[in-house]
Amino acid sequence: MPDHIPGIHNYCDRWCERCTFASRCAVGESEGNLSPEEKDITNQAFWNKLAESFREAMVLIQKAADEYGIDLTITEEEKKEYHENEKRKRKKGREHPIGALSWNYAEAALQWLEDNAVKENLDGLLQRVTLGIQTEEAGIRQIKTIEECLSVIQWYVHFIHVKFMRALMGKMEDDGWEIENGFQRDYDGSAKVAMIAIDRSMQAWGLLYELMPDEEDTLLRLLAMLQKLKLLAETEFPDAQKFIRPGFDEM
Repeated sequence: MPDHIPGIHNYCDRWCERCTFASRCAVGESEGNLSPEEKDITNQAFWNKLAESFREAMVLIQKAADEYGIDLTITEEEKKEYHENEKRKRKKGREHPIGALSWNYAEAALQWLEDNAVKENLDGLLQRVTLGIQTEEAGIRQIKTIEECLSVIQWYVHFIHVKFMRALMGKMEDDGWEIENGFQRDYDGSAKVAMIAIDRSMQAWGLLYELMPDEEDTLLRLLAMLQKLKLLAETEFPDAQKFIRPGFDEM
């Protein structure tokens, strides 16, 4: 039986390739066993594997429901009520300052990533190496740093908004049951992971700011958005940093 840490995947950043706990996580271990084709969303093997996993999960869910006498059927009225309630919560979450700012940050970051700024800076770097203004070793080091920063930014660019929306909607639904029964609030865990993603994104943007002085105005604006977002989150979720994530915060 693998030495898995229960629930560790609920409060991680899903970057399994870089996680030191991948071998102790059911999701990470499953990801590690997938072929490149099964990880590629554009490949049919990906969807075949996803369908297979879904069927297996449904069998287990039905078995548990039968064992505990749970009726898994849902009426049309219940379905409609659920969807209307979810729609109201999503709207409220998007209108919240945290929901709005995290969405705006993602749009601004993606806009910059899609512009030619990165390519122009890399071309300029290569030109300085060619002209002997900068050594090849230093040029390669800077290129690798830029590529690493871009990987981090791209990984978290949507993640931050998604996790904050989960936290906001979770707080809306909170009835106090978790605390009353000795559990941590799930929404605090989601908020903490989002704030960790902000910190890592800010570190990446900060390095790019040092390496791309011509992009100073845009990069400072993106850094300011993230800093404000973190301050808003710390106010909205004052206990988030106290949340103990299974595995990650138990060392």
